[in-house]
Amino acid sequence: MFKFKYLILFLVIFLSLHLHSAEQRPEIGLTLSGGGARGIAHIGVLKVMEEAGIKVDYISGTSMGSIIGGLYAIGYTPAEMEKIILEQDWDAILLDKISLRSISMEEKDDVEKYIGSFPIESGKINLPVGLVAGQQIYSFINKLCISVHHIEDFSDFPIPFLCIATDIEKGKEVVLKGGFLPDAIRASISIPSLFAPIEIDGQLLVDGGLVRNFPVSHALDMGADFVIGVDVGVPLYSKKDLNSLARILNQAITFQSVEINKSESDLCDILIKPAVNDYSIMDFNKAEELIAIGEEAGRKMLPELIKLKEEQSHFPSSPEIIPLTKIEKVYIKNIHIQGLRNVSKNLVIGKLNISKKSWLDTSELQQAIDRIYGSQYFEKVSYKLEPAQNGVDLFVRVVEKSSSNLNFGLHYDNDLDASILINTTFRNKLIMGSKLAIDAKLGNNKAFKISYFIHTGWKPGFGFGITGDRKEYKIPIYNQDQQKTANYSYSTNSTILDVQTIFSNSITLGGGTQFKYTKLKPEIIQNNWAVSNLDYQQMIFHGYCQVNTYDRMNYPRKGVKILADFKQTVELEHSLVEEGYLDDVRDPIDSSIFKISVVDRLIGNLYYEETIKCGSLTHSDSLQDDSFFYLGGMNEPEINFMPFYGYKFMSLSTSNFVLMSSNFYYEISDGIFVSLKGNWVRLGSSFDDVINKKQNYFGWAVTAGWITPIGPLEISYAGGDDKNDNYYYVNIGFYY
Repeated sequence: MFKFKYLILFLVIFLSLHLHSAEQRPEIGLTLSGGGARGIAHIGVLKVMEEAGIKVDYISGTSMGSIIGGLYAIGYTPAEMEKIILEQDWDAILLDKISLRSISMEEKDDVEKYIGSFPIESGKINLPVGLVAGQQIYSFINKLCISVHHIEDFSDFPIPFLCIATDIEKGKEVVLKGGFLPDAIRASISIPSLFAPIEIDGQLLVDGGLVRNFPVSHALDMGADFVIGVDVGVPLYSKKDLNSLARILNQAITFQSVEINKSESDLCDILIKPAVNDYSIMDFNKAEELIAIGEEAGRKMLPELIKLKEEQSHFPSSPEIIPLTKIEKVYIKNIHIQGLRNVSKNLVIGKLNISKKSWLDTSELQQAIDRIYGSQYFEKVSYKLEPAQNGVDLFVRVVEKSSSNLNFGLHYDNDLDASILINTTFRNKLIMGSKLAIDAKLGNNKAFKISYFIHTGWKPGFGFGITGDRKEYKIPIYNQDQQKTANYSYSTNSTILDVQTIFSNSITLGGGTQFKYTKLKPEIIQNNWAVSNLDYQQMIFHGYCQVNTYDRMNYPRKGVKILADFKQTVELEHSLVEEGYLDDVRDPIDSSIFKISVVDRLIGNLYYEETIKCGSLTHSDSLQDDSFFYLGGMNEPEINFMPFYGYKFMSLSTSNFVLMSSNFYYEISDGIFVSLKGNWVRLGSSFDDVINKKQNYFGWAVTAGWITPIGPLEISYAGGDDKNDNYYYVNIGFYY
């Protein structure tokens, strides 16, 4: 009997222990809300959660919460995310700024010229669907998610994940828990009017914050028993506080889901609300502060998190999360191009410049994608890697731009006065890979240009084109004391045939022929000058080599620019021959120009640009006025016009010169600069004169500049040798 009692007691204890061990550990869900830049605070909270040892089983997120949540779900640690976020140039990412190095050589001159662009469809001018296409933010996400390109079910991630987007057509919530992760995150963060929508499975998707900014209920639906919610949303602003574009955008996104968010918050077991009310959805450059605020909010809830960890410890530990696989190189087996309609496949392959059956660094892959985007033929370019036998298949996915666009620009400076540029660009008209551009420059110095260029897609990037243009300038004439003595009206009509070979986005060789008709008409002259209209016709043969590795057009931070240009001008007809002042047309004129500029960082935010230029004309006894090199001012409207600080526009002229300039500029804060420029030139009628006669000029300028959406705003104070009075110079807008 005694033994039987012990047997019963043993069975009771055994069954009790067995049932307890069989009881499952409560599963923990993590929900991260949207909030634009304020969502960076999520990283700080995650740092505290990891410190407390909390293991997360499910993640749901919206908008910025989908970025942080998605990266955490695939294996990024909070420390890794913090480093990534702090290293980014958020202005470039959010405004789709692409390095000038990624822009095709034939497009570089146009990339920073326009302040507005509108698609033309069915003969109508439309507004763009977003302020930016979102190419750079997509590339940022895509590169970070490269290790899971092949996983289409988000529940197969180390931590199961989903995110929320909005079907803008039907106004309904869309739960994204499968597909291609970069697409899903890009849809969830598509702030209406800022980023263009993205299409997934026939649905046009925008930011999920419109319908459910804090998807706690979805974490419960995934299977969570306990939910930790981090909400970086802010209450609706009052009329008084709606005083910025960022706040109005935030209000427009969130006001419809305020009541839903309240009910979602009630579902949280632990609710963490970082104090981010004083930050806007665009404060990405305050990432360090936001992470610290998130960490502070997490520490306030640390006792509850530690208690949760202790309760978890009573149950068998869950399997350790497999660390994120870092992919630095891939072996490309095959290349597939998807989404082409009008653009030639050869153009894409040529820009991609990747060989099949070869190893490729992932950073080189991103550069290749940037080159395709830099061709300016596409609204979006992305890539996807899919496993193949002994390697991966590369799928390049493109969305073509509208084939027609209306663009415009504005500019003012002391030299050329105010002007408006109106451009219409038609791509893939008549021939795939072609670009037809029509420019009209309105102002005191008018210009009209029509060009047609064809990308053949041959390697190296061979292309050819035809251009017709008309230019009109008001040309000042100065005496030796730098006083204006006359004014001429100068006009040209040209037809140009060009061919060029583009070895990369930085190097091109080209050449061609130009037929040019020039007319020079005096408007204001001195009484003792002979009044005569000049007109003449010329055939010009030219060749050139260009190198441009600048990272941006204005105030570059690094790069080299080289131009070597050679041409021969043959005079066909001249009005002075017809009038008997000349016996015959003049001899051919040979011209050569060489320029090299180097930009680099000196220290901190201090940069320098060193430039050397030289030019030479032969047969100087037969030169026409427009064959000379002109120096002065800060503008370069023609290849033979050289900026020279401290002297008025075109106030120096010569047939041979050597010029050196130094420009030191300091970036006070983002996009605001002060610079000190100095230049020296030696002139002569021949290069022997340049060396021996020592006809020297010196000038300087101090400039305050600000890079704005309409281009640089600059004011300069310049001066030079004793004969030259100091003067102010103002520049507003992009040069063109």
